[in-house]
Amino acid sequence: MLVSCDAAQLEWRTLAELARDPVAMEEIAKGLDTHSLNQAAFELPSRLIAKIYLFRTIYRGSGWAFANDPAFMHVSKDPKFWDAIGEKFYTKYGVISQTHLAWSESVVRGEPIVGPFGRVWEIPMGRDNYGNVKIPWTVLTNYPVQGTGADVMMIARISFARRLRTLGIPVLLISTVHDSIVVDAEKKYVSQVANLFYQVFDDLVTNIRRTFKYDWQVPLGCEVKAGMDMKNMKLVDRTDKL
Repeated sequence: MLVSCDAAQLEWRTLAELARDPVAMEEIAKGLDTHSLNQAAFELPSRLIAKIYLFRTIYRGSGWAFANDPAFMHVSKDPKFWDAIGEKFYTKYGVISQTHLAWSESVVRGEPIVGPFGRVWEIPMGRDNYGNVKIPWTVLTNYPVQGTGADVMMIARISFARRLRTLGIPVLLISTVHDSIVVDAEKKYVSQVANLFYQVFDDLVTNIRRTFKYDWQVPLGCEVKAGMDMKNMKLVDRTDKL
């Protein structure tokens, strides 16, 4: 059977960590429903729209982009509407906004953005359709989040593989895509494999500290599903029994 481990809100939690935004960190630590809170705060029509909006706004989308995006056009085609939502978002998560601006200032000065684990991103200024120099917002907000998230998943993957070897469970690592690790295991091992994944994420902050000497603050978690194919996957709860 296929067993899939998906890191919970990896991009959002990584950005919250990079910025150390107190509002985002509190919502995550308390297990609050950020999307429902934002739906109400930003007066959006549904939790789903609020969820999609958050994961797009991680990379600082413009009001024009939202107004012309099929996922949001049914809400409003007016860029000013979405610019106003953006103002509310960056007022609520003010430290995230400050972090984005600090990264942009580094790019404008021709300096690299340096991640908490020592990864360095050299990001050149972009150009618009007319050849004018512009700040590459999508790139400069994307690289630190995606790059740091990839390092987090690297540690999770190595930790999982080591635990498998220690226990001698015959599992095949199929792939890792972004925030997901997929393995192939006999049905009788599914519960054990799921518990291993949950334990990996329980220990992930400690292993980040051990590996990179960095004190990660934001909680990390995962969701594990299993099934005969990727279309028919069901949640596997943890039992903590190996």
